[in-house]
Parts: sequence; C-alpha cells; structure tokens
Amino acid sequence: MTAITVSCPACRATLKMPNAEVAGKKARCPKCAHKFVISLPPQGVVPEDADVPILPLAPKVGKSARWIPDGDDSAAVDSAATASAESPLAFPGINVGSETIGTAGVPEFPDLSVAVTDAASVASAANRGSARTASGRSGRKRRSNRAAWISMAVTAVVVIGVGIFLLLNDGGSAEKTSRQPTGENLAWKKEQAEQSASNSSAEQLSPTQGQPVPLTHIPFTPHVLCHLRPSELWAKNQTMGEFQALLGDLGIWLADQIRNRTRFEPQEISELTIAINFGARMAAPDTAMVVRLRERQTSSELMKKFRGRLRPDPNIEIFEADDAAFLLIDDQTFVVAPLDMAEDLPDYRRGAAMASPDMEPLIQESDRERHLSLFLDLNIVDSHREDAFMPQLQPAADKVLFWFGDQIETVSWSFHLEPSFYMETLLRNTSASTAQRVQRSMQVQLDRLAEQVLGMIRRMQPATEGSRQMIGRFPAMLQALNVGTTAHVGPGFARLVTILPRQAAANLAAGTLLTWNQSLVTNFEEAAITSAEQSAVPDRVADRLKMSVLIDFRRTPLQEAFGFIGESIRTDVTIDGDALKGAGFTQNMPQTMELGTVTALAAIDRILENYAKERDPLVLIVDEQQKKLILSTKTKAEADGLQPYDTKAK
Repeated sequence: MTAITVSCPACRATLKMPNAEVAGKKARCPKCAHKFVISLPPQGVVPEDADVPILPLAPKVGKSARWIPDGDDSAAVDSAATASAESPLAFPGINVGSETIGTAGVPEFPDLSVAVTDAASVASAANRGSARTASGRSGRKRRSNRAAWISMAVTAVVVIGVGIFLLLNDGGSAEKTSRQPTGENLAWKKEQAEQSASNSSAEQLSPTQGQPVPLTHIPFTPHVLCHLRPSELWAKNQTMGEFQALLGDLGIWLADQIRNRTRFEPQEISELTIAINFGARMAAPDTAMVVRLRERQTSSELMKKFRGRLRPDPNIEIFEADDAAFLLIDDQTFVVAPLDMAEDLPDYRRGAAMASPDMEPLIQESDRERHLSLFLDLNIVDSHREDAFMPQLQPAADKVLFWFGDQIETVSWSFHLEPSFYMETLLRNTSASTAQRVQRSMQVQLDRLAEQVLGMIRRMQPATEGSRQMIGRFPAMLQALNVGTTAHVGPGFARLVTILPRQAAANLAAGTLLTWNQSLVTNFEEAAITSAEQSAVPDRVADRLKMSVLIDFRRTPLQEAFGFIGESIRTDVTIDGDALKGAGFTQNMPQTMELGTVTALAAIDRILENYAKERDPLVLIVDEQQKKLILSTKTKAEADGLQPYDTKAK
C-alpha cells in the first residue's frame, strides 16, 4: 500500500505513515513528543491549516512515524525516533553510530522532502510496474538514498525558479522604489549636474548671442585664428576712443596692417577673419584674410582698390597684385591670400576650411558678434615660436606658454567692450588631463598671477614717471581681474568669464601694453643682479655713480630722465631751474637714447654731451656732504663756488 503523510497538531511537523490503516490509532510526534490520534484528510484535499513548506537544507529527522499500539507508547516512540544515517549533512537530532544527538535549541526546518519522496515513489512505481518488489532494510535504504537525491535536485530547481521570478519582478514595487542601482556614484552625478548648471548660467552672461566664427573661404586649416569687428573697434565714440588711445603704438600698427593688406580703412570693414597656418619649421607661415565690408562695392571700385590684374577666368574673379591675391566672393566679401595660392583660391569660393579636431570645439562655442576673438593651438605655436615671434618677443612668449602649462592644448580668448567689459577664455584640456583639472589649475594660476607679475615689475626700470605709475598699478589691476573672474566646466573645456566696469578695459589695455613693452627691454637676469647690488648702496655718491642702470629713453623729459637715474642709484637729484632758465634750457627737453645697461655716470655723461657745445653747457655737481647730485650750468656753478664733476673720468 502507498505510504501517507500527516501533520503533528502541535508543531506542524510532517510525519510519514506506512499506509492508511493507521487512521484512528495513537501516535507520538518524534519531534515534540506530543501524543495525538492519527486522522486522515479527505483524499485530494489539503488541510486549510497546513503550513506551506520551506525548502530544507538537508533531510530532516523523524520521517518514519509508526503506529503505536495501545498500551505500548514508549516502544513506539523509540521506534519512531530512528533517523537517517545516510544524510549528507549531520544536523543535531540525527543518529550517529549508536548515539542520538539531541535537538534542543536547533532551528526548525519544515520538511518538503517527504512530499517530494512520495511523488518520486509514485512515478517510480508507474514506470517499473510490478517489478518494484524490493523489501527489507536494504531496500528501504536504497529508496531513502534515491529519495534524498531526488529531493535535493527538485529543491535546487525550485530555488532557481524562485530566484528568476523575483529577478523578473524586480523584487516587488516596494523594493523597486527603495533600491538604488549597483555601483552608481550619486555624488559624481550631483557634481556633474551642478557643473552643467553653472556653465549654462555663465553662457547667459554673454552680452552677444551671435553665431560661431565662420571658416568659410579660408584656404587652409588655421593654427591661429583671429576674428575682429574693425568698424566697431575703430568707431568714433567715447568708449572706443579711450580704448584706441590707450593702445598707443599697437593700435596704430594694427590699423596700418589692416589698411595695407585689405586696401580698406578699419571703419569700412564689418568683420575681418585672419588665419595663420604654420608649415615646415623655419619657413614663413601662410596668412589669409576674409574681409566682409559694411557697404557694397562695384567691380571697378574693387579693381582700383586691389591694384592688380584680373586672372583670365570667366567664372571666378581673382586679382593678382604685387604682394597678394584677392578672390572676390561677392560685392561685400573677398579673400586676401599669399600670391602663390592664387591657383587654389577658386576651390574655396564656396567651401570652408577644415578646423583641427582640437580647435573645432572652441570655434563652435565662439560668438562672431564680439569685438575680438582669438584662437590658438598652443602645441603648434610652441613648436614654431621661432617663426611666430620676433627674437625680442620670444622670452615673453615662452613665459606665456609656460604659464598655460602642459594640461591645455587649445585656447580661445574673446572680449566685448560694451556695455561692460566682458571677457571669456575657453581652455581645452589634453587627453592626459580633464576639464575639471584645468579649471582648478587655472583658478590657482589666477590667484598667483598678480604676485608673479609684481616680482617681474620690481626688476623693471621704466623711463618716465607716468609709465612707472601705470606699470606699478598693473598687479592691482590683475588682482581685480582675478576677483571679477569665475571658472566653470563645459563639455570638454574649462570656461573663465570676467565681467568688470567699462573703464577697466582701457586701464587694463594701457597697463598690459606698457608692462609688455617694458618687459621687452628688460634683461631680467641682469636686473636681478642689479637689484642685489643695490641692496647695499655705497656711502659715497661718487661710488653710487658706478652702479648699473637700464637706459631706454624715448622723448623722456630731462627732469624725468634724471629722476629715474637718481631713483635707480638711490640718490636725490636737484635741478637748478634758475640756472637752466638763464642759459635758455627747460626741464622738459626730450631725451631719446637706448643705451641698455650702463653705469649711471655714463648715462649722465651721454645727456650732458648733447649740450656740451652750447654757450653755457650743463654740468653735474656731486655733493658728498648732503649725499645728492645737482644739475646746473657751468656759469652758475662757478658763481656758487661749486666744482663740476668730471663725468668722463674712468
């Protein structure tokens, strides 16, 4: 007969009975020792209070409950307590040898293997039919082992199935809302969102909202690109007038270059795009310009301007002058290129230059409506600096390139002067760095810039008092620039945005220009030695005249020239105004000389030599008692009983 299973009313343990004939008999649960009368549930019906079995880790003890005859309770209990010795895991309560280990304090594992064993037994009986006649203890052991293995296999299948079900359902809606994706860096995502919002806010500060700087009609890939709006920069209003005046010689030179190369005045040009391409090393770079005029021009007017012959091409108008070739795009646009590019210019009448991969992202972020935009490929400019800069400019250029560092490969710099002074710098990082690192590095560099420039200025010796004052204030201007600058991170570049009052543009232009010009005539190595020498000033004035000074006077007034020399050797200089007036001299007589680094005595002798042939020449008097120098005339010195100093003495 087929074995049956019943549940203990007390602990709900599942017990196996040999057949249905034990119904109505008494049994004792081998697990909790509770006595109960065996009752069978209706066939095919599972009791409502039956627990859902939990998958066991190993076969449980107490699976062979037996019928207990009335009056022989103890013997039945001992027989029903037999456990399987073949269990793969030895749990407490399992018979080991001749001893039975107790079950006190052991977690309960409801057994599912009994039901699985019954299903396996039924299936085995159906397959083998009447051949299943095994009996005795050895047969029961084989069935027990087979049932245990089948139980473990079915258990594994059920566990895998439950896991797949939970995975597909994502653990339920409650867990879905609370569980975060594995490995997600929330702090990094938050930082990226903040950087994106900061960059978007910085973009909104721009006073212009134009399209990117165009590369149309440029006949080569530019390594340096400059975009100007000359008609606005050279406009006749207060803001631009101040800016042009403070640019000084640089502004004059730039206007002359535009006029000579384009054949038009800056005020007539709406947009001017200048492109430079560096070829082989030690070869002159190629330069091309795209000119967009404010007013339409006729072909005859352009021919007069270009002063060149028209190439015999009925479809394309190219004029060849002595110094350049001009490609006419329309009646307001033309291209200026080197003469040897005349054959290639027709290909760019409707086409555009291909920007380098490193510069293209910055060009796409540019704004053609700004007054000036400049783009640099630092790696190429650095490798061609002998071709890009004059010898006297190369030391200063090296300092600028070194200041950017090796984390930056391309730079764009632009400014707009109205209504406030707006400046934007985009810095594209190299593959070995990141935009975040460039942003942090540039913030540190800007914090140190004013102090670094101050150290350089201390070694400079401007010729005029006005230049000294302006250059002396330049570090303070840079500090104000640093305060007005904010740093942001864009997609693949760092963004620096500066907003200052409108007047700051003119002051910065003047300070930068004067400091730059002075740096070109300053030998910083010799200046450092001179500074060390001046730290210990000789006691005698005659010995101080042997100290070195840097002389570069350009129409410097006489009193400022002597004031500069006296300040350099830390000696007061007195100019006898009455003596000069009596001899027909003035203190504003201009002095122009470029002597380099010489002694103070040689510089003074060079000044006095200009007036040595006059009726009453100038002389120098050394007053050792009052530790000062006196500039007078020969007649007045004799009248005062003073002995002129021999400036030509070695």
